[in-house]
Amino acid sequence: MKTKRNVTLLVALILQLLTSCEPKKETEVVKMPHNIIPVRKGIMMKETYKNDVQRIIERNRENGTYQGTEFAWIDLDSLKNYIKLLDKVSELNNKKVTGVRIYFSQYPKVGNYNKEQIEKLIPGRETIFFAPTIAAAPSEKSKRYPILENVPFSIKNTRDNKLKGELSVINALLGHSEQKSDTLQKQRFLEEQETSLLLNEVAMFPPPKQ
Repeated sequence: MKTKRNVTLLVALILQLLTSCEPKKETEVVKMPHNIIPVRKGIMMKETYKNDVQRIIERNRENGTYQGTEFAWIDLDSLKNYIKLLDKVSELNNKKVTGVRIYFSQYPKVGNYNKEQIEKLIPGRETIFFAPTIAAAPSEKSKRYPILENVPFSIKNTRDNKLKGELSVINALLGHSEQKSDTLQKQRFLEEQETSLLLNEVAMFPPPKQ
């Protein structure tokens, strides 16, 4: 009886040792972002936009028959890949990407759109696009609004690697006028050397009119 008890204790001890040798799976603690807003506040903000800005847009376009854009959507995998791309740019150029500006914008009403682009882009419709940012030198204005120290950029690439080169501020997105004397040939040359990181072509609602 005593021998049986000793064997049981020995087996229990071995099992305990084996269990303690296994890597412990720590429970991952997900910290909620500080800028999460309550559902009720989100609904209130959406309704405020609908009854103010959206209503003004609809009232002044297409004789009041236009439906303003209510939201834009991007799939999670695309968003993750975009963040990976920005991390890679930061790593290759040894310069921190500080964040992303989200620009409110509108597709041109007239352009060389094919049928597929018309269905996806909806000429003339409001949209958004993402522009990654790098840190800029402080200014008198940024002392009041620190957010302005994060400015959008593109890459003047080395041609060998489209993601490596000089991170150049996109002044036109800051409201600074670009030189209009550039010839079309020069513009094309500059575009070949410039890597854009602006993300667009998100899905939008309402859909195009049938």
